[in-house]
Amino acid sequence: MDHIYQNKSFGENWFGYEELYKKFIDTAKDGDVIVEVGVWKGKSVSYLGVEAINSGKDITIYAVDTWLGSNVIEHNTDPYVKSGTLYDLFLENIKDLTSVIKPMRMPSLEAVNHFEDNSLHAVYIDADHRYEEVRKDIQAWYPKVKTGGFVSGHDCSYPHQPKNGVRKAVEEFMPSDEILMGPACDWCYLKK
Repeated sequence: MDHIYQNKSFGENWFGYEELYKKFIDTAKDGDVIVEVGVWKGKSVSYLGVEAINSGKDITIYAVDTWLGSNVIEHNTDPYVKSGTLYDLFLENIKDLTSVIKPMRMPSLEAVNHFEDNSLHAVYIDADHRYEEVRKDIQAWYPKVKTGGFVSGHDCSYPHQPKNGVRKAVEEFMPSDEILMGPACDWCYLKK
């Protein structure tokens, strides 16, 4: 299947961690589950979905978001957020990927309760960027990831966040010398 994530309907180009998502799929086994927390219009999760389909593996991807916007200015001024149609756009964007992508329209800390500990191959956290909220997301999702799986996220260098935002939460929770920083402000920790 050809990638669709560059279609205009996906909007802003905040996705630049293709190599990390390829690694998630390359290391996944049949039956593995991956969760993306903070999905927006579906650009990155659609990339992940196409990679999963093309791998031929039985991988399920859960897309967790409220689709109501966030504390980011660009989110709250977006016409789809203002009109209450962001979720509809997301569903249209992933319509050919519903065999692997399962939306969960709810807050992160509610969605996490739907997964058993040690059940996920990877989680990618890109929801609320404030320190306290990132800290809560990491603490909640970390136990859900299997040993040898990936706890990861975005915006460690996010320009609009307070100085002690995402990076502080990540570095407080995991040994900083074991966190891999990617070129697109992404971060990743291999759970031991």
